[in-house]
Amino acid sequence: MNYHPPRTKLSLHLFVRERFGVSLPYRAFTPGHSTPFAFLADAFFHPRADVAAWANRSGGKTLTASILAALEFLFADNLQARVLAGSEDQATNLYDYWRNWCGGPLAGRVCGRVQRLRTRVAGGRMEILAASQRQVRGRKIQRLYEDELDEIAPDIDAAAVGMIDSRRGLPGRTVYTSTWHRADGAMSRLVAGTPESGVRLHKWNLWESIRRCPPERHEGGRGCEKCALEPACRAKAREFHADPDRAVGIAAEVHGLYAIDDAIKAYRKIGRAAWDAEFLCRRPSVEGLVYPEFDELAHRCDDPPPPRGLKMFRSIDWGCGVFVCLWIGEDADGVAYVLDTYRAEHGTLAQHAEYINAHRLSRRGEIDRTFCDPSGRARSDQTGRSNIDIFRASGIRCEYALSQRLRSVAGGIEIVRAALAPAAGPPKLYYVPNDNNRIFVKAMHSYRNRRVNGVWTDRPQDPQEFEHIPDALRYFFVNRRPSEKIAVVAYGAS
Repeated sequence: MNYHPPRTKLSLHLFVRERFGVSLPYRAFTPGHSTPFAFLADAFFHPRADVAAWANRSGGKTLTASILAALEFLFADNLQARVLAGSEDQATNLYDYWRNWCGGPLAGRVCGRVQRLRTRVAGGRMEILAASQRQVRGRKIQRLYEDELDEIAPDIDAAAVGMIDSRRGLPGRTVYTSTWHRADGAMSRLVAGTPESGVRLHKWNLWESIRRCPPERHEGGRGCEKCALEPACRAKAREFHADPDRAVGIAAEVHGLYAIDDAIKAYRKIGRAAWDAEFLCRRPSVEGLVYPEFDELAHRCDDPPPPRGLKMFRSIDWGCGVFVCLWIGEDADGVAYVLDTYRAEHGTLAQHAEYINAHRLSRRGEIDRTFCDPSGRARSDQTGRSNIDIFRASGIRCEYALSQRLRSVAGGIEIVRAALAPAAGPPKLYYVPNDNNRIFVKAMHSYRNRRVNGVWTDRPQDPQEFEHIPDALRYFFVNRRPSEKIAVVAYGAS
């Protein structure tokens, strides 16, 4: 049977519902979010664009990607496509969907047997494989689907771009789908790189993908009181409608595919941090992070006090091959604001000093003090001068703590954690969103503890890629707030 390609979003939604038997969610309930259908429509109507879906677990990512692949094979001949899945299980899940479509809308275009490793369709072929270095070498393709991107090693993801080969009438592109599991994984790089990378990112969470709660279940709010999902569901409805007294949870209004009872089971079993990451898509997983308290939204300050109303500080880390300087303002209540970040790889100390002196926040008289890593006092065997000496000669006087109590890494981390999440009241540490501070956010999301025998310790991994920015932040707090409780405790019998 020959089909005519849909020309509008409405006709596309109806086509998918009638031919695939799936009514994809189309309504967003979170500011800035997309939906599974919006992702499908964007990818279908813009075949030259790279597209990505960051969504919750069981949020329909793989299902939607499989429908997209089937649509493309339905309306294009000689298309060469490959799926790289994050695991064998994920490849099998996608193949199950693909096999259904090959027996349905694609039945008249499939040539021969439907197989996971190779299915021939209208002169082209589809391959569904678990990601590996071997699978990103060799033959060229026009469509690459990376399913559960965060389970794919970054080097494999980087190498996969070499597989793309556009042909006349068949532009090459990559389609990414994933939950954001790892703060330092492939999905982190993709999210941080958009929109500059050209990837069109769609994001949705549980509320854009959960199945509607029937009236006989929620009973106009009376049933919500007996539901385990009530705290999250009702809070979302009150936020969405700006009505603090709304009685019925948001699930009464949604149009999704994820079973409510499955969502309830997940809500009961996992912690708040995992719920925020895996189901609400507020952030990557915080497992193993030094600063799990850091929240990109909660610690964002779009309207900080002007610099002249703050005490201004700089904090420096002399990393090996990486130099960092933070500009931090502090108000009269002791609330700190990271106003700007300078992170430079390589370069000379003279170049770094020149940049710092020329910075708009380093005008004469505006900087109260500059803190640094005490290692900067070590003298060079060749010049006889220390980093601190070189900066002093450039007009930047650095201060540092020498006592073991203040230099304790564990103690300094506890001070930063207390600023991020005080025992009472709002945070005492914020960052200002700007281009330079994007690397600050990434570093806070990526700074990890050591893992020993599969267990996370409470000690940072050393070395690691993003350690220098958190280190500079710690130097600010231990020097600026030395009266905070810091202690080195020796364990064992006395």
